[in-house]
Amino acid sequence: MPTPRDDGCTLTGALSVTTEIRDCATIIHGPAGCAHHNFSLLHALHAARDRVAPPALISTDMSEKEVIFGGEPLLEETLLQALSHHPEIVCVLSTCVAATIGDDVEAICHVPRTTPVLHIPTGGFLGGGFLSGHMEALRALSRLAANGEKALSVNLIGEKTLEYEVSEHFREVSRILQSMGVPVNARFVCATSVPEIRRLGNASLNILRDPSMVPLGRSLEDDLGIPFIESFPLGIEGTLRFMEEVGEALSIETSHAIANEEALQHEMVRTFSSLKGKRVRFSTQYPADGSSRLGYELADLFDLEVHEEGNPVPVPDPFPVGTNGIRRLLHRWKRGCHA
Repeated sequence: MPTPRDDGCTLTGALSVTTEIRDCATIIHGPAGCAHHNFSLLHALHAARDRVAPPALISTDMSEKEVIFGGEPLLEETLLQALSHHPEIVCVLSTCVAATIGDDVEAICHVPRTTPVLHIPTGGFLGGGFLSGHMEALRALSRLAANGEKALSVNLIGEKTLEYEVSEHFREVSRILQSMGVPVNARFVCATSVPEIRRLGNASLNILRDPSMVPLGRSLEDDLGIPFIESFPLGIEGTLRFMEEVGEALSIETSHAIANEEALQHEMVRTFSSLKGKRVRFSTQYPADGSSRLGYELADLFDLEVHEEGNPVPVPDPFPVGTNGIRRLLHRWKRGCHA
């Protein structure tokens, strides 16, 4: 089945990964425009997360000359420039233009060097979009990891770094895991480093951001011997089920932690009891098996009537993670219902 072309730029998907790695230089092999609009997007998003330093992007700035005669010499020159700043790693992203003219980017990146240089194909015109670029970057970076001695810990795989609440989602997953005595070994990849990526193989379990990451989860299971859970905790029942799955996968006792989480959820329901019986309508609509399903779970919990003339309440996609994510959402519902 062909990949849909309505899910954004392949290059942007890869950049959402490589620009999260500290001391990583990312080279965009293509025209300046490809770098400019992505730099503007990423800089704005980083600033919103209080990250002052701009993303470390370098453009080869291909012109008509390279389109006619080839851009490999320009890429080699740019790569040497990047290496002169002694980064921890260099990621080279090839754009649609570089792929169209047939530059052998892989051969240039494959030359042995002290600093690892990874080629990530992001010529989206060949088929693909944001998700495929995101996955290509993660696959390429996973080759830095080795199968190590396993410890009681987990890796968080495929965080969507451009999500509005990415930091809140991480804190909530970490809180839930900590309640079960399980530390996070590595984030792959969000606000991370090359040493952190190299120790991926030391974890006992991978937790995927969502089911779109399952192909990567299977690949890491084959390469590093680490099983995976398909999603972060979502919804009331889903959060408790997530804790059960982690416990089973790691062979640890979680009944006490689950009981505490249930108590936290009951307290949350009491806090928002003024919502009981309100008439609402979801101001955002998604397929029944996605965020909308979780919205109906909350509506049932508070005996809300979902009606086209009800008070508008948001059901965001992605849905907020864990119990505290639901708590933040219920604050918005309370305002929407004037409760």
